[in-house]
Amino acid sequence: MKYTLLVADDDQFVHMFIESVFESEHHDFQIISAFNGKEVCDIAANQKVDLIIMDWEMPVMSGIEALEYLKSDPTVSDIPVIIITTTGKLQLAFESGAIDFIRKPLDKTELLVRVKSALSMFKLIKQLVNQAEILEEQSKELELKNRELSEQKEKSDKLLLNILPYEIAEQLKNKGVVDAKTYRKVSVLFTDFKGFTKISEKLSPQEIIKELGVFFAKFDEIIGGHFIEKIKTIGDAYMCVGGLPLRNKSNPIDTVLAGLEMQAFANEYNKQKIAEGKEPWNLRIGIHTGRVVAGVIGKKKFAYDIWGDTVNTASRMESAGEIGKVNISGDTYEYIKDYFDCEYRGKIEAKNKGQIEMYFVHGLKKEYAVEGSIITPNKKFLQILSEY
Repeated sequence: MKYTLLVADDDQFVHMFIESVFESEHHDFQIISAFNGKEVCDIAANQKVDLIIMDWEMPVMSGIEALEYLKSDPTVSDIPVIIITTTGKLQLAFESGAIDFIRKPLDKTELLVRVKSALSMFKLIKQLVNQAEILEEQSKELELKNRELSEQKEKSDKLLLNILPYEIAEQLKNKGVVDAKTYRKVSVLFTDFKGFTKISEKLSPQEIIKELGVFFAKFDEIIGGHFIEKIKTIGDAYMCVGGLPLRNKSNPIDTVLAGLEMQAFANEYNKQKIAEGKEPWNLRIGIHTGRVVAGVIGKKKFAYDIWGDTVNTASRMESAGEIGKVNISGDTYEYIKDYFDCEYRGKIEAKNKGQIEMYFVHGLKKEYAVEGSIITPNKKFLQILSEY
């Protein structure tokens, strides 16, 4: 590698001596001459210079003035400077930015050693700076990749949580599998629109999806406030369950409250549709409480589902119900009878199930409801519910 040295001294003999010293170095050095500090600054600003050897005392602009000027200019401040000076002025030279010094009269060996040492040190510093810049750039790229990975993970987690309950999603991520569990007491709720097939014949696919979207979005919102887990939708049917994946004793009450809110929403929405001359979407809701098995099926498209006779019975509660009402089984009634006004329907024939005792739930008993409402719990009831 060939280095360019800028030699600045108002003594011509100093230039001749330095040139003779470096001529013996097999043309590894190119010498540029300057005779005052101003020339040094001009040359450094316009030419590539690897090292400056500069006398302290020069006309027009002294060596120390030139050194201070160079170090204040970011474009040339990294050029290493060796000052030719006396020992008494070394502190000021170093404070001004010199990296080394040479005393007069100049000695050939000392000159070579100090110049080569300065160049080697400066080369090492540049390498370290370059490495630091590369590492900083790599760090930024790694940080960006980590941020992108984190964002992708967050998106994946959100997508997974849209498919599976939080506890199940965490188990799947940590273990890779989800163990099936038996729940002794859960409350399964089904909704369905009576005459959906007939209604759908009069609507476009886009209108059907829009209408179902209105209902199901509201149902999602309602069950979210009652610790109830959505399981799935099948066509116009909506299925959810209280009491899993986190077990709780209040799930029959939670689920009935949710069912009442769903019917209240549907009834109000249908009043609006009728006022607009449109056909209402008549909702039936059925609830049954009992034992189920819950787990994740599939390896590619995961689905959290529940199985058992309780599911079938809940479905029969819906199909045996009536428009605008919440129909519950006798089993569910036993858990909620102290808090809700219920109407005994007798034993009703259910497909493939025989006769089952059923009840319509009209709302909360007066002493447990907010005044003017039959579906909104008051403080007294909320306190009772919190103790379950």
